[in-house]
Amino acid sequence: MKRRLGIGVLVVIGAVGIWFAAGWSDAGRACAHDPRFACSPRPATHPIAISDPRKSWAYYGRLTPGQTDTYTVSTQSAVTVPWQLLIERKDEGNAARPYAIVRNQRGQQIATLDLQSGATQTFFEPFSGTNYLATIARQLTLAPGISTITIGMSNGSAPQRYVMALGKDERFGLEEIPYVFGAIHRVKTRGY
Repeated sequence: MKRRLGIGVLVVIGAVGIWFAAGWSDAGRACAHDPRFACSPRPATHPIAISDPRKSWAYYGRLTPGQTDTYTVSTQSAVTVPWQLLIERKDEGNAARPYAIVRNQRGQQIATLDLQSGATQTFFEPFSGTNYLATIARQLTLAPGISTITIGMSNGSAPQRYVMALGKDERFGLEEIPYVFGAIHRVKTRGY
């Protein structure tokens, strides 16, 4: 009986270990299929798809002025969500700053955001222990259909990392916990 219980405990520990390792390694190679890391540059022919803009997302990218990352946002009904651009405070010496242009399904520009002009704030992200310089969060209203967000860099000549934060509903399933730990590790150790 004790032996059977011991084997059962080992099987459970092994299963949890495999679940954790799979999520951890998935975050490390997230560029292949995970929309949280942009794997910049991302042209309009290969955009990052955002199917649930209400969920709280942080998309990490790295661009040189002249390059862009393209995101498509699909909505079934009109939605208004918070939206923000950030760079790490340790990157403030780099003159390049992110900007974003949002276009509706008809290609009409509906919103812009940039870290070059306008009010900024500092933000400390406790999970990764990272300090950011951020735009003031704005409300972005998207009509039903597919909207496009294009992120680019202005000024400077060196590559600059950025984060685009979108949505507010902080929710994730149990299966995503290992991924979150892996993603935090990736941001802290390898950048994005």
